[in-house]
Amino acid sequence: MIPRTRTIRARGRSLVRAAPPPVDDVRAWIRVPATLLPDEQLQQVIDAEALIQARLCRIPEDPAALTPDLVQAIYRRVAREVAAKGVPLGMLGGDSEFGTARLGRFDAEIERLEGPNRKVVVG
Repeated sequence: MIPRTRTIRARGRSLVRAAPPPVDDVRAWIRVPATLLPDEQLQQVIDAEALIQARLCRIPEDPAALTPDLVQAIYRRVAREVAAKGVPLGMLGGDSEFGTARLGRFDAEIERLEGPNRKVVVG
């Protein structure tokens, strides 16, 4: 199956050319049922994370050419966003023995997967 091309525009220029993974694939990977997160909301999260990824990484123009590492990074990005939805203030374990912990801002696995595709900006 050839993924559909999705173009998301930001400030007059298109950023996402290749298609992000479909909702069903993402839902199966993150294991969140449709009763907890409807398809429309999950699609919004996928689109937002694909846009963020397109701003940071070089994305191929061919819709079928999205590399496995970028797809895996989208899965991780969406999973983090969905998990953080239940933690609006970013604080975990307020009743734990060791006190509260902040939700991490960066994911080392996402950095590792997107690293070879990152845009380098000089100046």
